[in-house]
Amino acid sequence: MAIEFKRETLQSRFLDPSTNFNEKVYSFEVRTDPLIKEDSYIYEFRTPPPKKIDLSAIIQMSLDRGCPFCPQAIDSVTPKFVSGLVPEGRIRGGEAYVFPNVMPYSLYSALGVLSSTHFVGLTDFTQEMLTNALIASQTYLKRVLEYDAKVKHFYIGWNYMPPSGGSQIHPHFQVEAGYFPSPRQKKLIEASQQYYLTNGTNFWSDLIGKEQQLGERYIGHTGSICWLIPFAPRGKLLDVLAIFEHEDSFLSISQQELKHFSAGLERVFGYMSSQNFYSFNLSINSGIAGNNYLWTQARIMPRLAFSELDVSDCSHFDLLQDVHACFRYPEDICQELRKYFAD
Repeated sequence: MAIEFKRETLQSRFLDPSTNFNEKVYSFEVRTDPLIKEDSYIYEFRTPPPKKIDLSAIIQMSLDRGCPFCPQAIDSVTPKFVSGLVPEGRIRGGEAYVFPNVMPYSLYSALGVLSSTHFVGLTDFTQEMLTNALIASQTYLKRVLEYDAKVKHFYIGWNYMPPSGGSQIHPHFQVEAGYFPSPRQKKLIEASQQYYLTNGTNFWSDLIGKEQQLGERYIGHTGSICWLIPFAPRGKLLDVLAIFEHEDSFLSISQQELKHFSAGLERVFGYMSSQNFYSFNLSINSGIAGNNYLWTQARIMPRLAFSELDVSDCSHFDLLQDVHACFRYPEDICQELRKYFAD
């Protein structure tokens, strides 16, 4: 079966106290992800964008408690790799550092610090800074593969600022490698393979072609990286997908293409800042080398707290029911974000 953008419009009815309890009809969409087949609920909540947050108190608090990633501490406080893996102990590139994670999330778990500066605002991330950190992370993962040939699954995660789950203000990646994929990677690999076996074509190539043809959720390209708003988003207010065309593994991506990816991230961050987002989660899922079913890709979603009560944007719907809701239509978001990719 070819790619299908399946959606259904549903209506909820209630008696509205703001109109003297007259009946109100509220419409929403249920969309099905064309690959994974997970459902997303699209609600049009016409709420104002988040207010700009003063981060000075949070930044100062993080400095007062001490930061292990700042220049005065990083060499003495952070661990080193075993000599067989990284003889020099840590990997450096520009201001980027990569070293072992003292709380490993996988068999080979590392942290990649992006900058010597403790706090980097969204619009202060430069192409050079991002690229250096990605190259250093890629270098580490290549060392892992040389050290242990059984490793074939890689991903990078980024929790930026506290609403994302980030426990350190100082910007840093988690860089993971192991024998088994993450649950999300496993779904992507298996569904991509099944699509190929069924259709004889690559899902991601077909998706890019169809989205470009429709023009509804296609944002643009930076180099060979295609930027899209997913048809069935997982994020509440924004969800961006970047696909590295024809790249089955993060390890094979050239430094030039990592620069192109960083340039795209700069543009996404610029849009996010204009919407007063200040926190996000990012994940780069690598495909498997030699297996052209899944192309390497990144997903970026802002994280935020609602109202003066600091209500989390995650609830039982997300965590326990696997219900993904988006409060704006993807096509509307795409129109706004596309302006940031205009040459």
